[in-house]
Amino acid sequence: MTNQDARATASALVEANLFDIVAPIRINYASSSITGAPRLSYKDAELDLHFQGDEIIRMQTALAELITVTLENPPDAFMRTFTIIVPTIRMSPGGETEFGTLGIETIDRSGSFVPPAGPAGVLQTYRAHQLHGSAQHVNF
Repeated sequence: MTNQDARATASALVEANLFDIVAPIRINYASSSITGAPRLSYKDAELDLHFQGDEIIRMQTALAELITVTLENPPDAFMRTFTIIVPTIRMSPGGETEFGTLGIETIDRSGSFVPPAGPAGVLQTYRAHQLHGSAQHVNF
């Protein structure tokens, strides 16, 4: 393969923008949509939630893109969030690629209502979930 062939092949690749995670937690994440806003649905044994736009926190890091949504936020108690590590996936247009990644559930008790100086001890706890799914590129 010549350098010109390699450049032509690379230019024909597109980045995945639709991620469908099927196990063990069901997550569908689109980095864009018809309105231009990202969308994410989350379903586990207890919750069935849908998020869009500013309800989704997106952060590009050296690791990958981190996508975070708030699952629960009862007043004066705790905040439960879920973060998905979304790898960069390049593929041929119309293709689909299987991938594995991690989801991290965080319980943050730092906002708990307690007298000053606030809660003591470890304030964030984490639970990692091994996730599997497929990615594709969709024109919105």
